[in-house]
Parts: sequence; C-alpha cells; structure tokens
Amino acid sequence: MGWLREALDGLDGLGPKGGLERFAASLEPGWIEEALEATGTASVRRRKLGAEQAVWVVLGMAMYADRSIKAVVDHLGLVLGGDGRVVSSAVTKARYRLGAEPLQWLFEKVATTWSAISGQGGYKGLGLYGADGTHLRVDDSDENYEHFGKPGGRGGPGDAGYPQLRLVALLNLSNRLLAGVRCGPFSKSEHELVRELWALIPDDSLTILDRGFVSFRAFRELVSGGKNRHFMIRLKSNAASEELEILPDGTVLALIHPPDDVRKEDPTALPVKIRIISYRHDGGEESRLAVTLLDHVAYTAKELVVLYHERWELEVCFDEIKTHMLERKECLRSKKPEGVYQELWGLLLVYNLVRREMLLAAEVRSIPARRISFRSSLLWIRDFWTSAWMISPGNIPRALKDFRTGFDHIVLPERRSERRYPRHVKIKMSQYKRNRGRRPKVAEPPQDAAMIPKRSIAKGKSAK
Repeated sequence: MGWLREALDGLDGLGPKGGLERFAASLEPGWIEEALEATGTASVRRRKLGAEQAVWVVLGMAMYADRSIKAVVDHLGLVLGGDGRVVSSAVTKARYRLGAEPLQWLFEKVATTWSAISGQGGYKGLGLYGADGTHLRVDDSDENYEHFGKPGGRGGPGDAGYPQLRLVALLNLSNRLLAGVRCGPFSKSEHELVRELWALIPDDSLTILDRGFVSFRAFRELVSGGKNRHFMIRLKSNAASEELEILPDGTVLALIHPPDDVRKEDPTALPVKIRIISYRHDGGEESRLAVTLLDHVAYTAKELVVLYHERWELEVCFDEIKTHMLERKECLRSKKPEGVYQELWGLLLVYNLVRREMLLAAEVRSIPARRISFRSSLLWIRDFWTSAWMISPGNIPRALKDFRTGFDHIVLPERRSERRYPRHVKIKMSQYKRNRGRRPKVAEPPQDAAMIPKRSIAKGKSAK
C-alpha cells in the first residue's frame, strides 16, 4: 500500500481548478478512513489485510472482473508486512469484516460531489438527469436465493436460473456520472426504490423518467421536493388526464389528478399540471410526452422530443457496467448478500472513477464527454493500475496528463443520430434443456441413521 499512498499524493494539483481535480480523489486515504470511521469498520489491530486494504480489494475486483480475488490482491500488492503473501480464505474474511457500508458510503460521497460538477450539456439552465431501473444476476447460492429471490418465467414463479438484484439509478445526463443508486431484492419494486432518489435531485433541474415510473406519487414528490424541479416522461396509452387548453403549437395543457388512495391519505392533494406533446416517428406509432415545462415558446415541442431520447444514456450506462466492466459475466461472484452489496457498491464507485477521468479528458479536448470511449478508457486505467507500482510517484501526474492529451484512440467519431437498427434475434437459444436451478428436496434420513458413523454415510458404505 505504500506505493498507492505515494501515487495518490503525487496526483495533488493535477487537473482543472475547482471540484475534484485528480484521478483518484474519491479514493484518497482521508476519504477511506472517514468511511471506515463513519461505519465503525476501521481495523483495531494491524493485519496483513486490514480494513483499508479490503476497500482496495473490492475496487480491484471491480476493475479486474476477469481475475480471481486472490490474483487481484497479489497483483496490486495489497498485503502488508511479512512475505507479502496471504491465503484466499484470509481475503474472504477481510472482505466480510469490512462489510458493504463503507463502500456504499464512499460511493455516495463521490456521487454527491462529482455528479454535481457541471458537465457539457444541460438544457437551458436546467441540470439534466435521468432515472431508470435494471437488474443484475447474483450467484445461485442458498443465501442469495433466500435474500434476493428469483423472477418468474414460463415455468411459473421463481423459474429464472439465477437470483436477481434490482437497482434503480439516477444519472447526471450532462456528465454521465451516477448521482445515486438504490438497490434491493428482486421483490422490491422499482417504484419503491426510486422514491428514495428524489431527494438527490437538485433544484433547477429536469429529470427524464422511463415510462414505467408513471405515478402521481412520483410526479408530486419530484416536483414538490425542491425549487424549479421538472420532469419529462412518456405516457402510457391508457394514462388519464384532464385536458385544459390546446396551445398554439398543438401541445395540450392538462391536469393529472390524484388517485383515490392518495386522496384518502391526503384530502388536500392537488393535481399536477403538465403539458402533453404528441409525436410520431416515421413508421412508428403515436407517442405522448408529459412535461412540466409549460411555456411552449421557451421550451419548444421539437426540442423536448429530441431531448427525451437523452434518457437512453442510462441504458448506455447499464451496458457499460454489464458488458465492459463485468466482461459479460453470467452473475456477480459473491455468494452471500453482504458480499453482493459490497461488490455492487465497489463496481459503481469504479464506474464513476472511470467516467470522471473521461470527463477530464473531454475537457482537455473541448469535446462532449460522450465522444470519449468508455471501453478504451477502462482498458487504459486497468493498464495504469497494473503498472503504477513500477512508476515513480513523481512521474504519475505526467502519465495521467498523457492519457488526457495524447491518446487519440479514446475519442469516438460523432454520433450519427439518423441511423436506425430494427430489433432482430442474431443468436438462437441453445436447444439443450435449461437447468432452472431448482434445489432438490433433501431426503429424510433413516431412523437409525444416528447409529451409523458419519464417515460411512458419506462414503455410502456399511458401518463396521
């Protein structure tokens, strides 16, 4: 860990002034120590793998998804004292002594600080955010199965092959940094999880929602939870509203009234005023957007229709995590729920670390952050972590500056928004019978089993 501390110290002063200025600001020892103290997990006695080293183990797991945890420890030189070696069981114990809370604390610290930094984008003075949900498969261990549960399928409830974790994310669409995440078992609905994210949305903002979040409660809480907070969402075909006025541009002012259950809880609940924009893409069906930006002159319908599709940046975010960071792994590697949550927070923290470095690289080149390749940036940072122990601390700032100024291969060409890709199945499912992961019932032991030595039962032999 000595080289790592020197490396972080060597990064001081690097980058633009203001905000977080260097490659690993989220991981500086002061923040890690604060996280350990805040969650009561700091090491009391000196160990080969203390709490601080365990944090780096989890981050290394996220950076090197294709390597075993033991290989990550050896690769990054995280063992303190002795011959620098540690057995695999010691690494596992260190992870579970640490728990998930310090990694969650660190992620939220970084997300709150970094995502608030303005990036290229926004919309007419409003911060631009997006909220959406997804799921991740977890290891099919008994403990994960009991905690997370499995979604249903053609065979009925719990028919999926793996237990699944559900998460909802809030993304700053201007700088592509995660501003907040909430997660839980698959049985926990996205509506329940997303309500915990509204408090993280700043004033003077526009949040673009997936249409699965159509809900009067969500609309009211988002708008009333701050100053000048707006939302935009695609309405379902059966969404009901009261039409008030047709505006000169053809859009409609309307009211969404509180449902009966909300009226029972709060008889004073007022309707939410929206503007409905109807549009149709070539060859597609009519769609309707609901937005609380009511001025049709300041916020034109055409602009808002184009802006709505910024929501897909969240889908890009999920793809980058699942495809590039996890290397298309079938599931997360941890076999216990505590380890799963710890692994997830480490994964999200490293995602923001990579995204932040991409933002700095984009600022140097004066191009939008979306023009920087996530895959190329991730691979370069992996290489940097791999070789950092061979670089003297004095040369680290120069190495990072080279990344931001000299690597043209990380810059992507301009997006061609006119391209369209119809959905097709490219690879047919396997014809082999699917293993649904059902747990067979354990047969009742014979009544005289207590008289048979355990060793004989295990080998299937008669007792002597």
